[in-house]
Amino acid sequence: MAHRSHVMICTCTNCISNGALKIKDALEAELKRCELEDDIKVVQTGASGLCVKGPILIVQPDGIFYQYLKEDLIPNLVEEHFLKGRPVKDLMYTPEGEDTPIAKLCDIPFFKDQRLIALRNRGLINPDSIDEYIANDGYKAIAKVLAGERLTILKRMDLRNYEAHIQRMIFDSVRELDLGRGWCRIGGRTNRRFKR
Repeated sequence: MAHRSHVMICTCTNCISNGALKIKDALEAELKRCELEDDIKVVQTGASGLCVKGPILIVQPDGIFYQYLKEDLIPNLVEEHFLKGRPVKDLMYTPEGEDTPIAKLCDIPFFKDQRLIALRNRGLINPDSIDEYIANDGYKAIAKVLAGERLTILKRMDLRNYEAHIQRMIFDSVRELDLGRGWCRIGGRTNRRFKR
C-alpha cells in the first residue's frame, strides 16, 4: 500500500533520551485516532544530523523538518499538517536571531551545503530494514564488483604506487610511540597525554 507521507522520526541516542519513542507512540496513536494510519507511515530512522534539536522528525516527500517535539504538540501537528495540509511553523527550525522559520530540511544552513555520499540515506530509511537499504541502492557497489568490474578497477590502479602510498601514510601517521612514558606523537601533531 502506498502512503502519501512518511514521517521519519529520528531515534538516535540523543533523540531517544529527549523522548523520541514517546513522540513516536503519541504520533501513531493520534494518526490512528484520526484514521490516517493507512495514509501516513511512521518510520524510525538513525541520526538525521541535527539531533541537538531533538526529538526531530522529517515529513517526506516534502522534506518538512520539525524540532523540539513534545507529546502534547502531536495532536496539533497531526491536525494541522496531515488533516489540513498546513505545516506547523512553530515547530520548524528558526535560525538564531531571525523570525522566519525554515520549513525544508534541505534549506537549513546546517544541511544546505552538505554532499552526502556514505550517509546519503541518513534519516531517510529505517536502519533496521534491509529492504529499504536495497531499494535505495545499498548494495550497488558490491554488485558492480561481483558483476566483473573488479578487473577494470584493478587495471586502473597502479598497485606499486598504492603500496608505497599506504606505507608512507603509516610512517607519517605514527612517527613516535612510547607507551612506557605515557605519550604518543601522531603525524607531527602536538603530544597527547594519556593514562595507562
